Amino acid sequence: MAGNPCLGMRKLRARELIGLVRDASADHRLLRRTPFYSRDEMLAWQFSRIRAMITHAYTRIPFYCSLYQRVGFQPGDLKSWDDFAKLPVIARDDVVANYPDSILDPHIPKDQLLITHGSGSSGKVIHVAYDLRVYSLFVAAAGRLYGMAFNYLPWHRQAYIAASPYSFPSFLGMYRSYFVHALAPMPQMIEALRRVKPNLLVCYPSILRQLAQRMSDQEIAGLPLKAVSVNSEMSCQRELDDWQQLFSCPVLDDYASEELTHLAAQCLHGTYHLFEDINYVEIVDDDGRPTTGAGTVTGTNLHNTAMPLIRYRQDDEGTIQDGVCACGWRFRHLIDWQGRRNDSFTMPSGRVLSSGYLLDAMCEITRAGGLRAFCLIQENTSSICLKVVPSDSWSTQSEERTVARFREFFEPQVGFRIEKVAECERTSTGKQNPIISRVSRQSQ
Repeated sequence: MAGNPCLGMRKLRARELIGLVRDASADHRLLRRTPFYSRDEMLAWQFSRIRAMITHAYTRIPFYCSLYQRVGFQPGDLKSWDDFAKLPVIARDDVVANYPDSILDPHIPKDQLLITHGSGSSGKVIHVAYDLRVYSLFVAAAGRLYGMAFNYLPWHRQAYIAASPYSFPSFLGMYRSYFVHALAPMPQMIEALRRVKPNLLVCYPSILRQLAQRMSDQEIAGLPLKAVSVNSEMSCQRELDDWQQLFSCPVLDDYASEELTHLAAQCLHGTYHLFEDINYVEIVDDDGRPTTGAGTVTGTNLHNTAMPLIRYRQDDEGTIQDGVCACGWRFRHLIDWQGRRNDSFTMPSGRVLSSGYLLDAMCEITRAGGLRAFCLIQENTSSICLKVVPSDSWSTQSEERTVARFREFFEPQVGFRIEKVAECERTSTGKQNPIISRVSRQSQ
């Protein structure tokens, strides 16, 4: 799933780091309690924070003041969740167009903010700003996320393969992290892991896929890994299960974004728990109305007053379900994850194949071996190309089996071909989108 929210920021000053360690410790105590709130307790807590956030946004943020005045809304009108559901949904283009002058709190000096940025699949650069107090909460949430996999302790070492380094390498010597660039050659990555000997590895699924294929059994056995956390790209449970067996530790998926930070993460039971104490998450239809079925993930960050994001459409598709997991957490679950809505494939008949469905089908192919990397691309409504980086075990028979299998998924009039490449295309941040549609939804 998407995004590591802590990338691309400036380095913290010594005074800021000391404050972050202090605040994150206090935040950790809160974040240990909230997963066990009853549904009514959580809703009341979230609604209180949302009311305060909306009042703040209306009075301090020009974008929201103008937006809400246009629909005849004032903060005093917010008395129920039904009132909240009537507020306009905002999108990435709104944030890009209004940054920085109209969407940042003008009372906070910009040099005190931590600013991250990303381009996503749209190619439009988006900036998101936090103050240090809020950032400390998000850091504590990341620590809790890793604690969902194992007992993450101050002397454990983290290696993270990403686009840019964190704002700090350790908590005053504790929880040390070691950065490896996501665009580094694979032998350099493997050598870095051998040198660091991490207890926790954080990386993209496409990177882990290559590590699994390129590292020898002896090299893998030499890593004292207690957990692997993957993020920023789509992954499927079949692959996660295979990697868990290969690396002899939990391999869990994390769903986050530059805009909303932590949205959901897997526990050891494979459940995607929404981080209800970080964001209020809704599933909405195309008109922005909440739905109990499948729809678009939309979130309201409950803490970031420096740059509020209220009813922000993520453009990922899924469904939310209530329930208590075997792990004991009461946060709602994100289920039927379908990935980015813009990367679904539409057949000539109008039938839609979600990117999640396609990735799961692709994982079935890769399980048989023979591929180092892949990218499935819908070039137009009648043409699909599978780009593959073959390994030594890839053969004519492998290609014929793959073609035959995908013929079962796609309609007869759709042309399907396999193209061998030396390397699958990556973004400037080293990410690789395994499923890509180049057909706009408007033209379908």
